[in-house]
Amino acid sequence: MRVMKTRWTIFISIIFSVLVILGYMNSKAEAVLPAQGSGLNFSAALAFDHVKYLTDKIGPRPAGSKGELKAAQYIAYVLSQNGWKVREQPFSKVILRNPSLNDPQKRVELINSQNIIAELPGTLPDTVVLGAHYDTAAMNVPGAVDNGSGVGVLLELARVLSKEPHEKTYQLVFFGAEENGLVGSNYYISQADLSAVQWMINVDMVGTPLEIDVAGNKSAPPDLLKQVSALAKESHIPFHLSRDFTVMTRDNSQGGSSDFSSFLDQGIPALGLGIYGRPEGYFHRPEDQLDHVSLETLQNVGNLVHLLVNNVKLDRLGPQNWDELYLSFQIGGNVFVLPSFALRGLIILILLLTVIIYFNYLKQRRDKIPWKDVFVSTGIITLLSIIIIGTGGIGELLWQSLKHTQKVYYAHPEVYLIARVGISVGLIILLAGWLKKLPMIRDANLYCLAAGLPLLIVSLSLALIRIDLAFPFVFWLFCLDIQFFFPNIVFVLIGPYFLYSIHYELLTSEQWLSFNEAIHKYPVIFLVTYALLLVPFLLACCHVALKRSALAKKILVYVKMPALIGLGLLVLCLGLVPSFNAKYPQQVTVQEEWIGNKEGKIHIYSDERLPSQLVKDLGVKEGKSVEVPLVNEKAPLSVATTVEEKSLNAQRLLDLTIKLNYLQEPYLVQLELESDHPFEAKTDEFLPMTKLPKQIQLIGFRQPTGKYSLLLQRTPPQKNTIHLSVETQGLLTCSIEGIFPCSEPQLQIHNKQLSIDYLRLFKENYSF
Repeated sequence: MRVMKTRWTIFISIIFSVLVILGYMNSKAEAVLPAQGSGLNFSAALAFDHVKYLTDKIGPRPAGSKGELKAAQYIAYVLSQNGWKVREQPFSKVILRNPSLNDPQKRVELINSQNIIAELPGTLPDTVVLGAHYDTAAMNVPGAVDNGSGVGVLLELARVLSKEPHEKTYQLVFFGAEENGLVGSNYYISQADLSAVQWMINVDMVGTPLEIDVAGNKSAPPDLLKQVSALAKESHIPFHLSRDFTVMTRDNSQGGSSDFSSFLDQGIPALGLGIYGRPEGYFHRPEDQLDHVSLETLQNVGNLVHLLVNNVKLDRLGPQNWDELYLSFQIGGNVFVLPSFALRGLIILILLLTVIIYFNYLKQRRDKIPWKDVFVSTGIITLLSIIIIGTGGIGELLWQSLKHTQKVYYAHPEVYLIARVGISVGLIILLAGWLKKLPMIRDANLYCLAAGLPLLIVSLSLALIRIDLAFPFVFWLFCLDIQFFFPNIVFVLIGPYFLYSIHYELLTSEQWLSFNEAIHKYPVIFLVTYALLLVPFLLACCHVALKRSALAKKILVYVKMPALIGLGLLVLCLGLVPSFNAKYPQQVTVQEEWIGNKEGKIHIYSDERLPSQLVKDLGVKEGKSVEVPLVNEKAPLSVATTVEEKSLNAQRLLDLTIKLNYLQEPYLVQLELESDHPFEAKTDEFLPMTKLPKQIQLIGFRQPTGKYSLLLQRTPPQKNTIHLSVETQGLLTCSIEGIFPCSEPQLQIHNKQLSIDYLRLFKENYSF
């Protein structure tokens, strides 16, 4: 009886503590501010006119291009007409692209671009920075939504702000080269005096549903998050707070998702407004046209930004520190914040509760724990987990083979995810009946103990690294603690809730495609990872099943046959799901090519097999890549090279001179160096050595093939003569490549199920 009282006391204590903390969160969740408006109205029609000019009159604006320069001039003109003090901030930045899972090539790029900075002084030095990038992702992308829409909103807001009285100083910054890795915003903050900056807001892609994005290497201050979400709620604008997802994006190699992240890195409170969810097929594609821009969303976002600028109040200026490890939770339009000190207390309390529960259980147990049987049972469950996770994707693998399509999930990834889960659940039901025939322990509490121990270890380890990372596993552990006293399948299902949530956020973000590609490229790593995550779940299921054995047996009898039928139907029905559609079309490149001394040709290729109707129309064989003749077209580039060679200590010193004669200026010029031996390169014309960061060396990177390679590339303006010095022991291969936009392609394809990139490519290879 005393033991039961102790258990209930512990349980009630933890519940009371959680309720106290939740009450604290709720009391601090919203900062109610008197919304201050203005007599001037934001005009979505005028904002739309700016978007139209950028998209239709100027068109694609990749970093360093003539289109980007024209856009910069247009932005500067509009701002100056509205009384802002405008200046241009040109920059040339050399950046290193390290090899990654999906791209094993080491790449060194020279990015030429410019930021446009405008200021509207107020009576106070306190500065609010508003930003938007104006470049586009590629030379064929008009960029209406990404990010002509953001630029249009800020240009119209510049008109409104210039005509109303204000105490604060406003600064508008239009960033170049955002699509190349936040290059423009990083350059801006490296040069700017941030001591008077109060906070920053960035607008990147205007649409619905609205995303309030605070995910970066650091996270926005809780006070800023609460004020902005409260004002968005008061404005009756549905929104999604991305802070729930920052557990996966902070401290990553790419930094944040847009230019506000550069400000967060410097301790400036900042956040971004964008579009929540998986990007539609036009994202970073030629289909990013004006018809995807809505007057209603321009109006809503414009009004909200105006409201935020007038009403957000922060006490401090300049770079500062704040609580970064808080957690936020969104329920409808309400945002609740759990500060890091409360999170630490909660985690310590739950871990302590778990240790006490396990200690009391071991102390009260009269017989010795059969550890050997526990390990055998856990091993069997682990093996079943591997089988379930490995077999869960059988439907996808089957239809990949039958359709000859790798990305069968591209148009409807949610359907394939549901199918994976459904197949896994069906397998669990079918395999559950076999467990009683295996040499497994029959003590229910030992299964709960076996499920909790790995979660306890993981939680402790993550808590020592960063407290917020531990929370999803600590919550799962807490559900197991409750389940220990009240065995119920509900606690089994809700335990991994925050792991479900993280995956939902991932699969409804722009990272979903690279995540899926990584799964298919490295299946063993993901198989082991998800199998290990499934083990505590299955052990918890065993605990409930043994505690409710009669009910469990009865349920299994009724669901076995439906589970078997459901498995078959799920696998078969996946074949009815289209891989591509008008919303998410197949991506195809039509490229006019001149390679070496060969005649020009038109190369049509895709990551997937080309549609049969297209192949039939072209009169070629089926495949992912086909070629047809290119008629009466001259190469847009010619190359002449000379080399001088010296020897020093068994090393070859090559001094290369490359002369380029352009009929059309390429957007990208690439030099790829390759050798069987290590090498080091130097060049001042192609990549100014003085601009190289100290950590960047122009040396060959060892590829999986055993060769050493290095890829150098630059954006306009391009050079006509390139001098390059290379030190190596063996033969050096140099590939010179020019990539051009193709505004008038000789072959045009019209198909709503296809997204077409039209390019021109010149390539010449030399061996020295």
